[in-house]
Amino acid sequence: MHQTENVNPIEGALNKLFSTIDALSAKIDEMNERVDYIGSFVGMDIGEDGKEEHIEPPGQLAGLSFDVLGKLLPAKDANNVRAYFLRVLSLFRRYIKSIIIFGSSKTKSGVSSTSDIDVAFIVDDTDIQRFTLEQLKDRLFTKMAEIARDFSDKIHAQAYPLSEFWASIIKPNPVILTLLRDGVAVYDTGFFVPIQMLYKTGNIIPTKESIDANIENAEGLIMLADSVLSTKLSLDLYNSVVAAGQALLMEYGYLPPVPKEVAKNLMAIAVEKEKVLTKEDVEKVEEVVTWFKKIDHGELKEVSGEEYSKKHKITKEVVDKTLKIISSIREEKGIPKPAIDKELSKEMEKKGDKYNEGQK
Repeated sequence: MHQTENVNPIEGALNKLFSTIDALSAKIDEMNERVDYIGSFVGMDIGEDGKEEHIEPPGQLAGLSFDVLGKLLPAKDANNVRAYFLRVLSLFRRYIKSIIIFGSSKTKSGVSSTSDIDVAFIVDDTDIQRFTLEQLKDRLFTKMAEIARDFSDKIHAQAYPLSEFWASIIKPNPVILTLLRDGVAVYDTGFFVPIQMLYKTGNIIPTKESIDANIENAEGLIMLADSVLSTKLSLDLYNSVVAAGQALLMEYGYLPPVPKEVAKNLMAIAVEKEKVLTKEDVEKVEEVVTWFKKIDHGELKEVSGEEYSKKHKITKEVVDKTLKIISSIREEKGIPKPAIDKELSKEMEKKGDKYNEGQK
């Protein structure tokens, strides 16, 4: 009779599991070696103790370079960024053309333990029809930032649609040129690195149209800044004299008039009836109100520092005098004076003085 050898089923299962683990480990080691090789891209020179290391290009191959991340970032940051990239690629691999690290993380200029890690994603938008370019950029930025928060608050990600990237090459855009000049591709599908090589060999140069567009943009932005600044400053002074006038009229028992009627009411009540203000005081109120209306209606395009200083001075005179009158009325009635946050007033006054000084 043939005797069958008894085999422990648990031991057999464990042996099979260990064999599988060994095979997987060997495969992972093989893949890591391949990833480290195919992910090393041309264009990265790293200075360390005065030495420079140049990484050879991978030719037509592409992948995620763990090696590059380890050279650019401290170990903890490199691990966080690597995990972040893997998450993004797991979700959007078919759309991601390149992932580039740029800024201080790449150049080592001014980098510290709290420095942002600047990352740019080039995303293929050519088959996305549901959104406009701006909508797509907003959605991409929101999504990339949302994923980044799971890994590190130092990651600062930007997403650039492929069509916009190409347009910026045809008419060079300063932001895209910065990526080409300073960026290091840690993931590339054979797209970014060749363009970077063209740029570094002088084959991508600004056109007359791109220069004109940038100077036009600069002019437009400074005009916008001037407009916003003058409107905001004049509005604050306008609201100040109107509020002071309304407060004084209410103290005498009258309903607060609409802004355009404040000066008229002050003349009838505070000047002619109560005789607590002079005609000159009311003219100051009217001057500030009229000045703001001209700015608000576009009749006055520019406001000089000298003009603002003058209006600021007379506004303060009106407000200070109004406060003294109201305080005097309260004192005669035996009730508390207006409660003024002196610290806030001092802070606001400092800001006004600082602006005035800068405009001289």
